[in-house]
Amino acid sequence: MVSVYVLIRADGDRVWETVTGVKEIDGVTRAEVVTGPYDVIMTAELPSVEGLRRLMKSVHDVDGVERTETCIGI
Repeated sequence: MVSVYVLIRADGDRVWETVTGVKEIDGVTRAEVVTGPYDVIMTAELPSVEGLRRLMKSVHDVDGVERTETCIGI
């Protein structure tokens, strides 16, 4: 199992819509609005690193997502 942590910068007017959309993605275990340089922090569990591309495409397809930084825990 691979743990993925994604730091998301969102359009300022769409932060709550963004976190709601991210929570609906398959594999996402948690997503929260936070303060600081990022607007949303998301965690996901994947069976393997190979699923990361699909996960990140889904994240970037969510309305309001402007930029992400991804950290993988192995």
